Parts: sequence; structure tokens; C-alpha cells
Amino acid sequence: FFGAENHYTYEYSMEEAIRKGVLCKYLYYPHIVRLTTEELEAYVELSERIAKYFNDDTCSFAKMDEGLKMLLLARKRIVHKAANKLKAFEDIIKKRYQEKGNLKYSLIYVPEGNEPNYLEVEDDTLNQDEDSEHLIDLYTKSILKLDDKITVRKFVSGQKDREEILEDFASGKLQVLTSMKCLDEGVDVPRSELAIFCASTGNPRQFIQRRGRILRKHPDKHIAIIHDLVVAPEFDSTEENYNMERNLLKGELQRVKDFARLSENPAFAYTELEEITNYYNLSIF
Repeated sequence: FFGAENHYTYEYSMEEAIRKGVLCKYLYYPHIVRLTTEELEAYVELSERIAKYFNDDTCSFAKMDEGLKMLLLARKRIVHKAANKLKAFEDIIKKRYQEKGNLKYSLIYVPEGNEPNYLEVEDDTLNQDEDSEHLIDLYTKSILKLDDKITVRKFVSGQKDREEILEDFASGKLQVLTSMKCLDEGVDVPRSELAIFCASTGNPRQFIQRRGRILRKHPDKHIAIIHDLVVAPEFDSTEENYNMERNLLKGELQRVKDFARLSENPAFAYTELEEITNYYNLSIF
């Protein structure tokens, strides 16, 4: 009926939107965050159990039952909650605060702890685990350690004063918003200038939405800045771990490729990740 049997009726890419000035330009800074020894051991152990479900002939899982889904979810949580993310995050906001004297118009996507790998598990309706609220509190409190004059609020589901929070953020009265998923859809925050992605996601829809939040145009905003925490293991010389580690990094690089390609500073991502991408024979371009 619409003459679009094999394609969309209309496409308007983010690249075109940026080029035409519908969305603002941005600088993209990926930061390598290493898994700890304990985290990598747990990741490998889960991967070995998951491998038993994998069919090498079809390159897919023979059956997606609840047991496999829970294993995939547990493995993804290790990446989401990587302990070294918090230190990397604190370094980023400290530098920003030293440069500007404030943290106005900053959006922080903290680890959710409940998001499956969307290339493996399509059902994202699983409840948040018991650590989710603890994690957002941890990141929120770490911001206040810089200076107790910094104003920061959690932006979570069920809040009755959401509109008031967004108005205070737009005016600069409220400098920082920390959130898990509530800043993904249906929230307009055009004044946002800085975004820090502490929550790893392999879901293209989700990271496109998150980038779209920070690229909204505003008369007083000339360019946006995105920091992205990219989880990677320490180099391991054992052959059996190499492929496991490579797959972990390959998943993290899905969004890095797209983010870097459209940024104003793609060379930064290449330089920052060059050593580790060469080691694992991967490319961000």
C-alpha cells in the first residue's frame, strides 16, 4: 500500500540530521575500563557454560530456555557493573569540574544491572536486580564528593516531580541528572551538553536514543560532549581466553564504531583504542 515492501517509506539518518544542523555536532571520548581478575574469571566461567548451548553449525543457540537466558543475563551484568567504571567516571567528572567550575547540563547513564545482551536475549522485561538502586546511589554520591555545592538528582521511574526536575535542569539550577533507563524515550532535555555513558549496551535502539538526547539543539549549546566507558579485559596470553576476551570487546565496540564515525574527533577513538584493537585484531572503522 505504501510502496515500501523491502524498505522504509522514509529514512532520515542521524548523519544527515547532524550535517543539516537539525542535531548539534559532538565530540566523542571512549575510555577503556578493565575487568578485574575476579570479574574476568566469572565472565569466562559463565561463557563456558553458555557455550554448551551454542550450535556451531548454525552459529546460533539451539534453544533459548530460561536457564540460558539467566546465564546470558548474569554475564552481561558483569560488564554493566564492572568495578573500575566508578573510578573512570570520577576521573571524568573531576576533570570537567576543574575545567568549568561546575557540572551544569550533565546527563549520567549509570549501570542498570539488569539489561541482557540484546543480540542474544530479546526479552528486556526482566526486573531490575537488587543492586540497581545501590548503583545509582553510588554514582550520585560520588558526584557530591567533588563539591557539596553541586546539585544532582536521580531521575527514576515513578517520580512525581519529573517535570519540575527537568525544568530545574534546563535552567541550570540542577546541574546533573543520574538515570538508568528513564532518559531513553519521551524525555526532552535539549539543554544537555555533557553525557557520560557508564552503562554498557549492545542495543542499537537504546544507544541511538541516548545519543539523540544529548544532540538536541539549543540556542546556547554549540557542541555536545559524550564520554563512553568501554569495558575490556586485561590482556591474557592463553589461547582459550583470547577468543572469549575478543568477543567481549567486539560487543562493546558495536556502539563505539557508530559514535566515533559521526563525531568531530574520530581520530581520538582510534588512538585511544589502537593498542587493544590491534591485540584482538578488531577495528572501530
